[in-house]
Amino acid sequence: MYRPHTSKILSLVIFDQIKAVLYFPFWWYSRGFLNVLKGSGSFIRDFEQTLGFMIWIKNLFVPMYGQRDIAGRLISFFLRLFEIIFKGIILLIFIILNFIYIIFWLLIPIFIIYQILIHI
Repeated sequence: MYRPHTSKILSLVIFDQIKAVLYFPFWWYSRGFLNVLKGSGSFIRDFEQTLGFMIWIKNLFVPMYGQRDIAGRLISFFLRLFEIIFKGIILLIFIILNFIYIIFWLLIPIFIIYQILIHI
């Protein structure tokens, strides 16, 4: 029966770990970055649907509760306009936070390498 040598197994494990460490920056800025972009896009899309922002915009001029008189139309318009402005600000804040997250993703490895180099 064949019994592998411990040194052979250890060298394969070490080689695999070195390969993983060297491949990490390529993954981080290619496939990993694309995953972050896809996740961010789906997060913003889901959050917009949660807010119902586009539905509020589509129904801006539709009177609420079937009130077709002038007072009902004015109240509906200004109420929906207020909601659109408020939800638009919230959506814009989340888009900005998402953009900051993407920038943070790009800068983390550079910052870590910088911190390692200045503390050696």
